[in-house]
Amino acid sequence: MSLEPPPPKIPVFHPELVAGRTALVTGAATGLGRAIAQQLAEAGADLVLAARNLERLEAAAAEIRATTGRRVEAAMVNIRDRASVEALAALVGERHGQVDMLVNNAGGQFAQRARDFSPKGWNAVIETNLTGTWNMTQVFGTQMLDGRGGSITNIIAVIGRGFPGIAHTAAARAGVLELSKTLAIEWGPKVRVNCVAPGPIQTEAFKLTYDPQIETLCEGIPIARFGGPDEIAYAAVFLASPAASWITGEVLYVAGGQQIAGRNQALFDSAF
Repeated sequence: MSLEPPPPKIPVFHPELVAGRTALVTGAATGLGRAIAQQLAEAGADLVLAARNLERLEAAAAEIRATTGRRVEAAMVNIRDRASVEALAALVGERHGQVDMLVNNAGGQFAQRARDFSPKGWNAVIETNLTGTWNMTQVFGTQMLDGRGGSITNIIAVIGRGFPGIAHTAAARAGVLELSKTLAIEWGPKVRVNCVAPGPIQTEAFKLTYDPQIETLCEGIPIARFGGPDEIAYAAVFLASPAASWITGEVLYVAGGQQIAGRNQALFDSAF
């Protein structure tokens, strides 16, 4: 079976949908984060792009400024390091007052049988995907609660069906989902907290993480193809925007139906 490519990017949002608001996107130099940042800027937001690689961030910021005319800044952060997150918050507070829309996109994992995880490998994924998300959420969420409110959108994964081959990220992302639902109750109505759960997306990180033939596992999902980064970005911008003003504690699966049918695994059956 030959899988269809993702559809081309199309204009979706009004150019002033989130005008006058500042958005912070983590892991914004490449892949999903880069696409989300672009879509937010095209919808009118000013941006702070955050990640560990400042050189790539600066390049992304320059491209978005050139194509949208928005104010776009780049700032280094290690989301696993609480002091680094707090330093970023101080910088953003000084320049913007507060962030109105936080998109926690930064994360990472590697495909491996659970029986083979080392303590270091397990901890690295949990600290990035769960604790790192918590660091950003608590620090910037507190600013929102003490200020004019805002929205937090967490990028997770297809969970609830098990995820053989990346058990560590399945555990971490499930934790982020329950965290998001809990904070939606504690922090509502001033701060909305939602999740976007992508299926397999064609990005460089995906190609580096998984076997080239893993695409065959897409064949059984209802929309049997890879997703494109912009398809995730559309969902993230929607949930962050006033268009979703009465939505909180929700998870939006953007996965071609993988959450209900088809294979959901990062390694082939033979690996287990």
